[in-house]
Formats: sequence, structure tokens, C-alpha cells
Amino acid sequence: MQTADYAYDLPESAIAIHPVTPRSGARLLTWRQGEVATHQRFTDLPVVLPQGTQLWVNNTRVIRARLLLQKPTGGRLEVFLLEPHERSMEQALASTQAVVWKCMVRGGKRWTAGEAGLQVEDTAGKWEIAAKRVGMDEGVRFIELRWTHRSAATGDVRKASFAELLEAMGKMPLPPYMHRPAQEQDAEDYQTVYAEVPGSVAAPTAGLHFDALLMADLSTSTSLHHVTLHVGAGTFKPLGEGDVTDHVMHGEHCSVSFDAIQALAAEGVHRVSTGTTSLRTLESLYWLAIKWKETGEQPVELYQWEWRHELGDAAEHLGWTMETAMQWCVNALDGADWHFRTSVMMVPPYRIRSVQGLITNFHLPNSTLLCLVASAIGDDWRSIYDRALAEGFRFLSYGDGSYLEWDPR
Repeated sequence: MQTADYAYDLPESAIAIHPVTPRSGARLLTWRQGEVATHQRFTDLPVVLPQGTQLWVNNTRVIRARLLLQKPTGGRLEVFLLEPHERSMEQALASTQAVVWKCMVRGGKRWTAGEAGLQVEDTAGKWEIAAKRVGMDEGVRFIELRWTHRSAATGDVRKASFAELLEAMGKMPLPPYMHRPAQEQDAEDYQTVYAEVPGSVAAPTAGLHFDALLMADLSTSTSLHHVTLHVGAGTFKPLGEGDVTDHVMHGEHCSVSFDAIQALAAEGVHRVSTGTTSLRTLESLYWLAIKWKETGEQPVELYQWEWRHELGDAAEHLGWTMETAMQWCVNALDGADWHFRTSVMMVPPYRIRSVQGLITNFHLPNSTLLCLVASAIGDDWRSIYDRALAEGFRFLSYGDGSYLEWDPR
């Protein structure tokens, strides 16, 4: 498991910097147990997926996580919000008082003191924001943010939430490989049509191919189910040189409803995950169920390699399928939803248990997402990527996609 095993040549010309219109017009490569087809589009998905498929999606919503500020010396500062410090995403976005965020900062090498800030006026009034460094840890800066909003109608200062501030002043966090600033159209394009729960700083991009018309067509032959995983900037972190298992995986927050867990407990159902983030959530549920059974306490975190060590031995001993694990959880949860954090990293010979199909984009070389794809379909990922490049498929977030289907193992 060397990083070089997940390398391939990706020319700049193959990277999509804008989506196709309509979304569902994107090309769809299909792979079924070694057989590849390249003539379809996402509009064909209702006939590609088996009748009665459970289709799983990540309903996280991307926040406008880039703030462009001005340093006390007049220079420009770009603050990229990663996650709130010592509070939940929901609490931070709802707050009307100062919040501290873990951030990456561009242009901040000489920003050691003083407040950076900005003023913006819109039809509703005037926004002011002030940012101050309050700490640093392993290259991540802790930034305290304070803001006010003065109403255009009354001239009074009102209590505005941080979420409102981001809507007014924030920019969409496009991936760095697009090499362009976010445009206003990206606020719509870089968001799934089923996005509900704010909290991601990167989009679950497989879902960007779905539009209202495709969702309506899918509703006649599939059932739609939601999980929530707030995607972090770590999704873009490449594998380091050497052994893949030396990579330190980022943690992400997840929420799964009790109704969703009941659906996962149903036997004899064909399940398909839309995107790697949905799949990370579903697979994490399996291992968390094993962990709960073994420890006797409901866990709230799954660590990167637990599946390779103690939980792997426990799973082999129990012999649980995904369905039996979720049936046990239905009884244990007694109607409650499940909130947890996962750092799970899937690399071969990992065996996927939760689904039999994956809808996904074409990913960066040397990425953890490519490791996950290899866990699903083995070394065939390389011939698929070679074929996609040769036939002009568009890669990465705004690019085309694939449907991969395998037999349960």
C-alpha cells in the first residue's frame, strides 16, 4: 500500500472548472464487475440503477467559508474557516456573539497583532466584521470573529447570526485545483439540490449531478435516504510519500436519523451511496455498532484504523452483516438519532459492507478518495481512469461521474 499505487497523470485540460448545464447532462461511466460502458449520462440513472434501490445521499450544505479581510497595515487577508473551536457547527452558525474558528489564513505571515476587518453594505444594511488571532496549533490558526449589522431601514444595530454574516460577506470555498475565484453562480452550482444542514467547507460533489428533474425521475424507481457528514478541508489533503497507512486522516462530524438506521436494517435491499462522504458515514455506522456491542457504551467517535485492529477481530467473531448490525442498533437506540465523528480511512483490503454501488466523481491522484474507490472495485480503478481520460471525461468536482456496482463479498 504505497502512495505511488494511487498515482496517475491528470492533465490540467481534464479538470472541469465549471459544471455542465443542466447538471444531469454530465456524462456517466458505468462499471459492473469489470464491464465498462461510457455512452450514458446522469439522465439515464433511473434505468441504470436496479428497481427498488435505496439511494443514499449526504444532505450537508456548503457554507460560504472564505472571508476576504484587510489587515491593519492595509494588506489583503484570506481566512478559510475549517470548523468552530469548542462548539458545534450548529451553535457557531446560530451565534449572535463572538465565535472562535479554526482557520487557514492566506497572506497572514506578518499578521501577528491587531484586528483585520471589512465593511460591506447590502440592501438590508451595513455589515462590519473584525478578526483577531487568539492562538495557533499545528499550522491551524484560531481566529476570533466579531460582527455587527446596522439595519438600512431603521439605522439600528440588530443581533445577526454568524450564518447571516457568511451569507452576506463569505465566498464559496471552491477547491484550489480550479485556480479561479468563486463567482456568484458558484453559490448555486457548488451546492446539491437536496442540501439542508449547513456545515461543510467542501461539497459532496457526486451529488452535484442531481437536479430537480432527475430527482423526480428517480423517485419512481428508488427510495431516497439522507445522512449528514460535514465535509472538511482535509478531503483535499494528498497522501504523503511512502506507505499509505502513514497518512493522518481528518475527522468529520456526522448525523444519522433513527429512520435512516431502520432503513439500513432492511434485508435484501440494493443500496447505492451517492459519493464517498455518504459511504464514509454508512461504513462508520457499521464499525460504531461493533464498538458499541463490544464496549457496552454508545460511541461518539470512530478512529482511523480501528477497523484494522480490535474492531476487525470483533466483527469477525460476531459475523454481523450491515443489516444485522443496524437491527441491533434499532433496539439499542430506542428511537434516538446518532451523532458522531469519524476519521475512518478505507484502503484495500477493506471490505465495504453497507452498499453494493457507488456514484462518484473522478478523483485526484494520490488521494484518500481514490483509496476508497480501490477498496470497492480493486485495481480496476486504474483501467477505468485510463478509459475516462482517453474518452474525454471531465474530472474532479465539477466534472463527470461514474456508477460502480459490485457483488456483496
